[in-house]
Amino acid sequence: MRTLVVLLSFFTMSVVSAQESCNCQSELDFVIDYYEKNLPGFSDNVNSKNQKQYLEFKADLLEASKKVSNEVECFKIITFFVEFFKDNHSKISMSMPSIDDNNKEEITAFLNSDLFKSRETYNLTKPDLKQYPESDIRGLYTTANHAYTIAVIPNKGLMHDYIGVIVDSKTKLWKKGQVKLEIKLTDDGNNVAFVYMKNHSLRYYNRFPLYNGILGDGWYKTSKTELVNPAINSKEEFDVRKINDSTVYLKIQTFSGSQTSKINALYEKAKPLITSAPYLLIDVRNNGGGSDKNAIPLLDYMYTNPIKGDQVDLYVTKDNIKMWEHWYSSISKDTLNYGEDVRTWFKELINTMKASELNSFVLRDKAGTLEMENILKTPKKILIIQNRYCASSCETLLFWAKQSDKTILVGENSGGYVGYGEVGSIKTPCYNFDLFCTMTRYNNQRKYEVIGVTPDYRLNYQDDWIKQSLNILYKKD
Repeated sequence: MRTLVVLLSFFTMSVVSAQESCNCQSELDFVIDYYEKNLPGFSDNVNSKNQKQYLEFKADLLEASKKVSNEVECFKIITFFVEFFKDNHSKISMSMPSIDDNNKEEITAFLNSDLFKSRETYNLTKPDLKQYPESDIRGLYTTANHAYTIAVIPNKGLMHDYIGVIVDSKTKLWKKGQVKLEIKLTDDGNNVAFVYMKNHSLRYYNRFPLYNGILGDGWYKTSKTELVNPAINSKEEFDVRKINDSTVYLKIQTFSGSQTSKINALYEKAKPLITSAPYLLIDVRNNGGGSDKNAIPLLDYMYTNPIKGDQVDLYVTKDNIKMWEHWYSSISKDTLNYGEDVRTWFKELINTMKASELNSFVLRDKAGTLEMENILKTPKKILIIQNRYCASSCETLLFWAKQSDKTILVGENSGGYVGYGEVGSIKTPCYNFDLFCTMTRYNNQRKYEVIGVTPDYRLNYQDDWIKQSLNILYKKD
């Protein structure tokens, strides 16, 4: 989930490609073998109670994989397997070359490719083009830039209850009638979806809800007058400014170890502003995490009580040792963001792994308690805005905030990337999918995996989240 330095700054290791003998069954076999050998949460998800179910599930997928020769369909089958494990960081993704809309040769080659020609199509009829109320998933949707317009219609399949079909596209890479997304409804309303990107690569979303006429955060009912999603913040990664005389706004959109120098510069700039105002608004929407170390300076402002940490155990396997050695080699070349203390910590942990028995856990962090000498008088009240894209180290900040008497959490449940960590990435041998696999487990936080951290106050999806947050902050005080 998060090392002190590298989480979500993935360094990818390559596996020798075997395209000449590529088939979906061998691809799935590889993924199954890798997860069963290396996933620290395997025993949390497969035990005596569901062993039979798991074996049957695996056999069904392997049988289905024999009938698949299409890369996209194979990706779906492998995704079913990967998503069996309640470990958000462990996932599979598909990457394909981008296509230049202004390059006629690239466009022609793409339109003649098997990928484009194999895309599922649906013959839209007049009733399919009807608009429905904002609370109804059916209807017409567009993106904020109007690049696509789709019709979401009922359509039952293995992994979908609805499909989104292209009605209009501003890019030549998509044609009317092609299926752009597939949605499976869930009991909690979060839904899951497969979405085809601009270049027709496929991406899986484990949360794809409908709120206020906004589907999956980026699709807006065409009946809406404003195509704005208040749950998603602006594009700037870092910002600090005074909203008014009493309130400072601080935005941090990543805690990535590779951005340490930039983050430290932001903290230096922010310090005199924050300590001179009674209220602090911290915006961590869309912060996918990175390094806990880059969140620690915020503790100075939040701290009121000793902060309890969680025990972190590292799973020892040959592949995991190899991954850590690869990381060590990479960070040793980046002295700007990774100091000697970090490199020493890495080296000592690698040596501990090598000296330990395979398939055992070694202690990475004790469940200690952090005590600080001073409680700052200003800011006297802090509010943190979170959304479902606050993940990993961003969620560490939320766990700390839960233990502070002057901090309030608002927004929606965070991403739920809190129970497992240290994410390694390898390429699969056939289709070169990116397979992500965690290497650590957290003793207490595992119960929040997938679920996420619940805010103290939920914000609505109609009004600006900063304005809502300020009303809560001042009213609470």
